[in-house]
Amino acid sequence: MQLDELPLSRFKTVDTRSPDEAREAIGRIFCPHFLSPTDRHPADFHAVHHCSNQHGYSVNYVSYGSAVEIDPGELSRFFLVQIPVHGGATVRCGSLLAEAQAGISASILSPTLPTRMTWHAGCEKMIVLVSREAIEAQFASMVHRETKVEFDTGVDLTGPVGRSLAHHVNLIAAAASEENYAPEAYQVLLREALTMLLLTGCNHSGSHLLNQPVASAAPSAVRRAEAYIVENLEQPLTMAEIANAAGTGLRSLQDGYKRTRGMTLSQGIQRARLERLHASLLDADGPTSVADAVLAAGFGHLGRAAALYRDHYGEAPSQTFRRRR
Repeated sequence: MQLDELPLSRFKTVDTRSPDEAREAIGRIFCPHFLSPTDRHPADFHAVHHCSNQHGYSVNYVSYGSAVEIDPGELSRFFLVQIPVHGGATVRCGSLLAEAQAGISASILSPTLPTRMTWHAGCEKMIVLVSREAIEAQFASMVHRETKVEFDTGVDLTGPVGRSLAHHVNLIAAAASEENYAPEAYQVLLREALTMLLLTGCNHSGSHLLNQPVASAAPSAVRRAEAYIVENLEQPLTMAEIANAAGTGLRSLQDGYKRTRGMTLSQGIQRARLERLHASLLDADGPTSVADAVLAAGFGHLGRAAALYRDHYGEAPSQTFRRRR
C-alpha cells in the first residue's frame, strides 16, 4: 500500500528508515521512550506516523515495518487505546500482559503503569491518545471522588464492547480525515463518547464504584439538562457540564434521562443537534449549503450526519434543503 493510501495520510508526521530518527520524532509526539528493532540491522524497518490532534485527544496511525521493542515507562499524561489493523503486538502494562492481534484483541495503556511492548513485524495500529485529565475528570463526575484510573491491558475486539470501541475509533479517524475539518463541538462529542465507553464498558480499577446504586435524577433535572443542551449546542458540550447545569450528578442524570426520555444522554445531545440541523435546512436565512448546515449543527462527519438524519426524518438533508422557504 502506498503511503498516500494509509489511514490519516493527510497528517504525515514521521516517515523514516532510521530507528534513531523515529525514536526522537515519535517521542516528541507521544513521550520520550526507548525504541529498538529486534533485528540488529533490520532491512524492513520503516517508521510511519500520521497524527491528527483534536480537542483533548489525538488519533494516530503508526507502523514500524520490522519487529521493534518499545519501552515508554509510565506515560504520565495520557491513556493510549491501541487497535491493530494489521499484525499484532505483545503488550505489558503494569503486571498485566496482553496479546493484541488485528480483528481479535486490542490494548489500553494507563498513564500510571509502566509499559513495555513488542510490535511484531508488519504490525500497524490505529492509536487514540486521550488526555488523563479528560478521563479522570469524567470518572470523578460519575463517582463524586477524584481517583486515578488504571485499565486492564487487554480488550476483546470480538465482544460487544470491543466491537463498539473499534467502530468508534474508526469514526474518530473518519471525522479527522474529512475535508471539512470537524468542529470543536463534534470533537468533544467523539471524545466524550469514547471515554464513556471505556469507563463503563472496560474493566478498570474503579469499575466497582460504578456498580454501586445511584438515585435517578428527577424529571425537572432532565428538563434543565435539555434546556442547557439546546442553549449551548454551538459550544463543546461535556456531559459533566450538563449534569452540573442540571444540578445533579452525572450518573443520576444518565439514569434519569434514560428513564424519562427512553434514550441515553449522548443520544439526547445527538437528537438536539439533528433538530437544529433540520431547522437550519428549512430556514431561508440559514446556512447556504447542506455541508455548512451540518457543521453549524455540531456534526463533523458529513456522511454519518446524513445517515443519522435520514434515519430520524426519513429523507436526506439535501431533500429537506430543497424545500426551504
